[in-house]
Amino acid sequence: MRITINLPVGTRIEESDKIAKRIEDILDKNVPEAKYYYARCGQVTGVGRLVGGASGTHIITAGAKLVSKDKRKRSVKEVGQVVRDQIRLIPGVLRTDISTGNPLSNLITGGGGKAIQLEIIGNSFEDTNAMALKIKAIMESIPGAVDVSISREANSPELRIDVDREKAASLGMDMSTIATTLKTFIQGATATKYREKGRTYDIYVRLEESSRTKLEDIENLTIMAPLPNENTPFVGLEALASRQGLSRDQIKISNIAKIEETSGPDRIERKNRERMVRVQCNIYKRSSGKIVEDLNRKISKLVLPAGITLNIGGDAEEQKKAFGDLTLLLILGIALVYMVMAAQFESLLDPFIIMFAIPFTFIGVILAFFLTGTTLSINTFLGIVMLMGIVVNNAIVLISYIIMLRARGFSMYDAVTIAGSNRLRPILMTTITTIAGLLPLALSRGEGSEVWQPLGITMIGGLTVSTLVTLLFVPTLYAVFHRKSVLSGGNKR
Repeated sequence: MRITINLPVGTRIEESDKIAKRIEDILDKNVPEAKYYYARCGQVTGVGRLVGGASGTHIITAGAKLVSKDKRKRSVKEVGQVVRDQIRLIPGVLRTDISTGNPLSNLITGGGGKAIQLEIIGNSFEDTNAMALKIKAIMESIPGAVDVSISREANSPELRIDVDREKAASLGMDMSTIATTLKTFIQGATATKYREKGRTYDIYVRLEESSRTKLEDIENLTIMAPLPNENTPFVGLEALASRQGLSRDQIKISNIAKIEETSGPDRIERKNRERMVRVQCNIYKRSSGKIVEDLNRKISKLVLPAGITLNIGGDAEEQKKAFGDLTLLLILGIALVYMVMAAQFESLLDPFIIMFAIPFTFIGVILAFFLTGTTLSINTFLGIVMLMGIVVNNAIVLISYIIMLRARGFSMYDAVTIAGSNRLRPILMTTITTIAGLLPLALSRGEGSEVWQPLGITMIGGLTVSTLVTLLFVPTLYAVFHRKSVLSGGNKR
């Protein structure tokens, strides 16, 4: 479990450290399932920055490693909700994000983002920020939405240097020279290297902190103006000789630029080369589909400013695409099953009767979802697709035997009753063995069971109901569809 807490920008490291200690106390008292826990604040470097660790004195990163699932009663989401409620009581906390899983695994698999992300696309910072605040309030009012946050952090203080390009050009200076000089003064640059005993060390130079702290210090920084023809790529010997003995002019940055204190975002996100800000949240004890439905219903009442568009992203967007592909796969699977049976039976009607077992499969799946609290997901959808080829097997066995008995001269009533009696045992054996094989998958409570358990529940529910339908409804339906042939042709099909 990983926790990221945002404090107001500019919070001193001493204050952040006090809050970090309070979070450690919360983890100690409320998470007895933790093997170990930690809380730290300040800059994040190395692997922490690689896996998305936030950085700054106003950022607190905490986490806990829980014992294995079979040794605790609470799930990691339940533990996270308890911690979330406690952290919310700490004064000064602006945002809390709690994620589960290994950060490196999330990085490799492309995960790690929040479940639901609403993308606000537009070029105006003011309009997109205002819209983000409105949508954040809407998202916080939806049941099941937790850890609501805006990806664009509060504007950080900055110094904006607006260079008068015409004046700078008249003095022979270009923007590259000005920017490089200021970067060297404030951030620093590698001037040269020092080699000793086979090792090379960078010599890093910049101004002392006392000379680059105040606005007046920046205004008094000087930039060396170039000599005549110095920026010309090819210079003759006479021109080089004419430069000897000349001194460069030192020009204060305040003479060629306007410096002002302002604020702005730390980073600008873009999508399709357009500025974007995300309002995102995690989910708790509710499916993402229901939350997205509520979100779409509420944001449809908003009046969007000109040039701003909204788009649902994150896991919800990927799930929508996957559901679309799986729906097409389901339809294609049903069509292929019907075509194969039509070729085998040499009839269009008999496969149609057998296919009536499929709709009742969905009833079994819905009942299983209702009884177990399972929601429709990609894994459960895959189970439904797999059932399309499994549930028709019992109906094929039963209908083919009825057809065989009718060909031998049995009446419709006798053929249906005898087939039902003789094929009851093999149908039940097939169904029971399949369900027994799926039971460990559906009843598993070990590590990773939350991924595959819904698949077993889906297949058991659909297979159970479809078997009952196959034994009772399909033979009756066959007799109803073929009653005209009985009346007109005797025992013929």
